Amino acid sequence: MLPDFILLLITTIVFAVIVVSYIGWRFDGAAAISFFIISGGFPAIMDYISAFAIHNYEYPGQSRLWVFTFILFGWTSMCGSCLFLSEGILARRELDLITQKNLLWQAPLLTGVVAVVMDLFIDPIAVAARYWIWFVKGTIYYDIPLLNFVGWFVLMFLSSLAWIIVIRRQQWGFVKKIIGSIAAIVPLIVSSAILSIFLNHLIAVFGWE
Repeated sequence: MLPDFILLLITTIVFAVIVVSYIGWRFDGAAAISFFIISGGFPAIMDYISAFAIHNYEYPGQSRLWVFTFILFGWTSMCGSCLFLSEGILARRELDLITQKNLLWQAPLLTGVVAVVMDLFIDPIAVAARYWIWFVKGTIYYDIPLLNFVGWFVLMFLSSLAWIIVIRRQQWGFVKKIIGSIAAIVPLIVSSAILSIFLNHLIAVFGWE
């Protein structure tokens, strides 16, 4: 049976809209837009580079517009799910991402770990169903390269960290939060490249791929 890319895209967009709407309801409109920019836009740029510039993998038969749209909304929904699950696990009673200080770094770290665990289930199924195809072959886990899981951890960790920093700037107005979120994209890209290179080299020391 051929994969249903239309259904995949629609469900991903719907899920992302639910996540962003929840953030807008719980925090405010600026927090919701900021989350979409940081957790959707930044990873989408990096994932798009991986798919088309580096060509690590592809979504067979799909246009670049489809790919960018899917990963934009896909990262938004996935990051939101993992982040708020992490908050639920770590937050003390009556506290949250804004008010509990140590969640600034604890929640993003756990978000990255939760995301990787989820992808350990998602990726083999998606590859088997031919939703995407890896050109870089791994040797440890179902032929999926470990750089994929490194990427999930790095993008989820940095996205949630940057967003928490923004929403904790409660003295910032709507416009400043949005501008700050957009301005964060470039340092996030640089940071993700450095951290990914470090972690991939660390893995290579053990001879893993």
